[in-house]
Amino acid sequence: MMSSLPDGNLERASFQAPEISVVIPTYNRAPFLPALLDALLVQRVHGIPYEILIIDNASVDATADTIAAHASPLIRYFYEPRPGASNARNTGVQHAAAQLIAFLDDDLLPAPNWLPSIKQTMESHPEVDCVGGRIEPQWPGEPPVWLTPANYAPLALQYGRGAGKPLSSTNASGCLVAANFICRREVLREVGGFSPAFFRDEDRELNLRLWRAGKVGIYADNIVATAVVQPERLTKRYHRSWHAVTGANHARLRFKQIIAADGRITEPVTRHCLFGSPAYVYKELGAELVKWVRAFAARRQPETFTAECRTRYLASYIWTRALEDFKAPRPTGFHPTGPNTGPQASA
Repeated sequence: MMSSLPDGNLERASFQAPEISVVIPTYNRAPFLPALLDALLVQRVHGIPYEILIIDNASVDATADTIAAHASPLIRYFYEPRPGASNARNTGVQHAAAQLIAFLDDDLLPAPNWLPSIKQTMESHPEVDCVGGRIEPQWPGEPPVWLTPANYAPLALQYGRGAGKPLSSTNASGCLVAANFICRREVLREVGGFSPAFFRDEDRELNLRLWRAGKVGIYADNIVATAVVQPERLTKRYHRSWHAVTGANHARLRFKQIIAADGRITEPVTRHCLFGSPAYVYKELGAELVKWVRAFAARRQPETFTAECRTRYLASYIWTRALEDFKAPRPTGFHPTGPNTGPQASA
């Protein structure tokens, strides 16, 4: 639903059709928005027409007033009452006027050449369907000792990947995070956009559907945005929770069962499984437990916490797969606590 806030639609009529639609889902981040909008409005666009779509995901703070104070012909405001960034991003896709959609999280600041870099990258790679950009940290203070690059995943940072192999159905282990993500509009509409069933890891879920549909993505180090790292994300409690939730979401995707050792997407592994997880997942859990104990005994704090988080991820994966396996439909005559003595067994 579109808000009655001024969005400059009448003034926009005299503008060129945008080449890039910037879609920003936001929820209760009013203090972050002025700097973000200022950074977008002063982009060194070199004549590139663009638009900014702010999708207010039912915020209860001053988000609407903050956006109204930045009224511009470039800015369009939409209110999305359904919770979750997936719903907000899909609303942006629905209303985007450009063929290229650039997703940006509300706690990021794009570099001055962010938009020109997007255009240059997509024009240089007409064969790709989507691109993930660089995300650097802006720390609120000195990071804790245990927070090494091995523990950066919960901060949604993305950099240093270089010009690696494109992501596709044959190289699907990596993830292009949605915080700084560009995709062709028709591709998103073809695969159905982001899944509202995922409140987290929706980018991983979308990546997998893109690769299964034969689409190709790349990482681009020149499309730079800075993440304003929030203090609460520098706590062990946050990181522990993040790994547990990610493990559960990956279990729902059967991620560790559909990605082969060489990175290919395969049919889900079903052999040698215990409570829905293959034996190699249990083996990996055991290895991480050993690393955790050894690092703790040697008082290597960063390594200890890395192993602890990996253990939490794998334990959550196994537990969730067990629950999913228990809830899965059983064939007629199946007895979960005893031998199969139903009609099928006697046939």
